[in-house]
Amino acid sequence: MSKKDMGPDRCEEILQNAETGYLAMSLNDRPYCIPFNFWYDRDRSRIYIHTGLAGMKWDIITGNPSVCFTVAVPGRKRTGESPCSYSYEFESVIVYGKAFLVDNRDETVDSLNRLIDKYREGPAGQIPEDKLTKLRMLRIDIEKITGRQNRQRSE
Repeated sequence: MSKKDMGPDRCEEILQNAETGYLAMSLNDRPYCIPFNFWYDRDRSRIYIHTGLAGMKWDIITGNPSVCFTVAVPGRKRTGESPCSYSYEFESVIVYGKAFLVDNRDETVDSLNRLIDKYREGPAGQIPEDKLTKLRMLRIDIEKITGRQNRQRSE
């Protein structure tokens, strides 16, 4: 098996198509990681996440906005004659950046609509105004993207 870095085009493709990502953060040497649905804004180099009004993540981000966000594409399990030849194929992307509360209404509505467009299977309709006051959008301003893959070598 060969583990190697992935190019930026494949990293962006994975970010655009992945269903779930994992937001990792830390405060006072206490790590915290949770899964989210998300939308990747390639043009502005940002990730948007729909979330609630309160919770541990907001407490942590307020104290330390540095985060990483990971997505992975699973592959095939590989076995062989020896346990040392066992492996698992994958592709993964890690985004490093700063997380912020989106406090601009237009940005909130736009990013929420794009997130809905990513996951919906039918017409979404308008977001009721009373619902907008009960949600938050978290934005990750991307500083760095890395990608790794572990794929079977060609013989």
